[in-house]
Amino acid sequence: MSMKPLLIEIGTEEIPAGVAPRMGTALFDALHKLLADADVALASLRLGVSPRRLLLHAADCPVMQADREETIWGPPERVAFADDKATGAALGFAKKSGLSLDDFTLADKGDGKGLYMKAVRTQQGRPVAEIIAEAMPGILRKLPSPKQMQWQDGPSRSDAFIRPVRWIVARLGDEVIDFTFAGIQSGKISRGHRVHGSSGEIDVNDPFAWLEGQFVRADRDARKALIVTQLATAAATAGVELVGDDALLDEVTDLVEWPQAIAARYDESFLRLPAEVSRIELKHHQRCFSACNADGSVSPVFFAVANIESKNPAAVAQGNERVVNARLADAAFYFDRDPQQSLDARVEKLSEIVFQDGLGMVGDQVRRIRTFVLDNAKALGVDADAAQRAAYLCKSDLTTGLVGEFPELQGYMGGIYARMDGESDAVAAGIESHYAPTGAEDALPEDRIARAIGIGERADKLLGYFHLGRIPTASADPYGLRRAAIGLIRLLSDTAMPIDMTLAKVIDEAAKQWNQQRVTIAIADDTKAQVHAFIIERLLGMSSTLGVSRTSIDAAVNSSESRPLSREALIARHLMGFESSDEGQAIAAANKRIANILKKAVAVPAGIDETLFSEAAESKLYAELISAENDFRAAVSTGDFDSSIVPALSVLARLREPVDSFFDDVMVMAEDERVRGNRLALLARLRALFLNLADVSRL
Repeated sequence: MSMKPLLIEIGTEEIPAGVAPRMGTALFDALHKLLADADVALASLRLGVSPRRLLLHAADCPVMQADREETIWGPPERVAFADDKATGAALGFAKKSGLSLDDFTLADKGDGKGLYMKAVRTQQGRPVAEIIAEAMPGILRKLPSPKQMQWQDGPSRSDAFIRPVRWIVARLGDEVIDFTFAGIQSGKISRGHRVHGSSGEIDVNDPFAWLEGQFVRADRDARKALIVTQLATAAATAGVELVGDDALLDEVTDLVEWPQAIAARYDESFLRLPAEVSRIELKHHQRCFSACNADGSVSPVFFAVANIESKNPAAVAQGNERVVNARLADAAFYFDRDPQQSLDARVEKLSEIVFQDGLGMVGDQVRRIRTFVLDNAKALGVDADAAQRAAYLCKSDLTTGLVGEFPELQGYMGGIYARMDGESDAVAAGIESHYAPTGAEDALPEDRIARAIGIGERADKLLGYFHLGRIPTASADPYGLRRAAIGLIRLLSDTAMPIDMTLAKVIDEAAKQWNQQRVTIAIADDTKAQVHAFIIERLLGMSSTLGVSRTSIDAAVNSSESRPLSREALIARHLMGFESSDEGQAIAAANKRIANILKKAVAVPAGIDETLFSEAAESKLYAELISAENDFRAAVSTGDFDSSIVPALSVLARLREPVDSFFDDVMVMAEDERVRGNRLALLARLRALFLNLADVSRL
């Protein structure tokens, strides 16, 4: 079979950081699936991603798709033939298939239902370039991106993309894979680095080497590793230690094609600013890396990663220094001025800041959060006085000049200013980290007061926006409600610092604050139910983040008992082992069967009458059920909930044999209405026992 190198390159204007890797992976997966479905085998497929290109390369790709045999199954013999003659169904199917009746034989399909019409025909292989050319425009249209642009006129305007497409390379050996996307015709010409490189015919055998000659490191992993090496070398030369930041490293990797690390330093007078101020300025405004001295103190040295190989690196460093010094001068001005007014005095200004149109002011929100924390201090595990004080002041830093200039510092500067105002460490710590976590992978706050405020704020936000109907869609979540739900789940499900409130209780208490305040809106029960369902949906989606399976957490939260999410998480972890065991699988199957039977039952009696038992298996199941109920109550009544789960599961597991015997020997839906009702009542009581812990039918 003839093999030639395959190359696809989509050249664009600069793609936003973080987007190109996702698009590249999606392009890789789509092309790999296309060829696999066509039985075109690739030994390897290499992905290249940079700010201006998505690239795929295979050293050896078949030029032709191999011929394939296709088996066509027709109607069964009893339909296809009557009195040894072909019926209209047989003739019609043969014609529809493009074959004659003589091309078919009768064969066993393996389903135990007799013989069927069967034909085998050979599909001639197609040129692989033709297969790819047909599919590529559709593949490119479906690549995931947060937003898309339309920049061309005419028929191609419908081909939107994350950024304007400027060139397309598509080759199989010397042959151009002929297609058009967004008005750009595929060809052989690529472009190198915007400053150092040039245009030319890219090497189809080794495009990565050709691009490196054009000052483009297209392999993202290699480019990232090079940046790490350059930064480490620059830090060692400067005699400082780099402050690690994986998120910034990923972002910078996606911003450059030819990275060059450059050391610079800002004025030492700015070292008096809190450490996060300079770090945030360097990271969010300049995409630069911070450094510290050997003793851990903040260093004025920082590192930029340029996208050019400058003949005068010192000039590049000076340019960065001018911008950073100017920004830090602004920060110093506000840092000196802001403390002239205390956080307490600033609370009144929050009533001038709109929380959301239709939802009142930030001051209203602060009062709701404060009351939520105060009303539920015991369940949240916090000191009521300190917690309500922290909640009262938690948004005051939004009125400061420094946070206005650097929004990323909200919360952190609130903690700094609180200490400067003489507030207690407990209050300051609660303010400082109450925004955490901001994502599914972020660290949780170590402070209980911060967690309490975070729980109240997230529940408050979800209820308010759902009341307005601003519910996230599959493609849009402009108000960050998924992030709020994920943060709430992380806080409530943490077993290291458990919160003694159920999710329903949190939602009820947060809704109560809206309804009692009566400043803007009242939260309806339907809204609470929507928010609860939305959070549970997110919970199931982030099961792997919580270290449990989707089925186990689904079973845990659908028990008949309402428990805090931290306890549901503990149950889910133990259910993971149970659901993979023979007993667990058998019990789950039995519960599915019981649930289906009870669902179809018109009415189920409340009590069980032993005198109506006529089979030994139902008497045995009833006796074992009574014993299991007593042992289950004893198991879960111990002081340590976590240690009680395994004994409780063991009690449930021992019901496997009597349940199996019951279904083997007993007809549940007996003709006698009283006997039937009694057996349904027995199954209902059995299921109720399992539901005390979890709905194992969902495993």
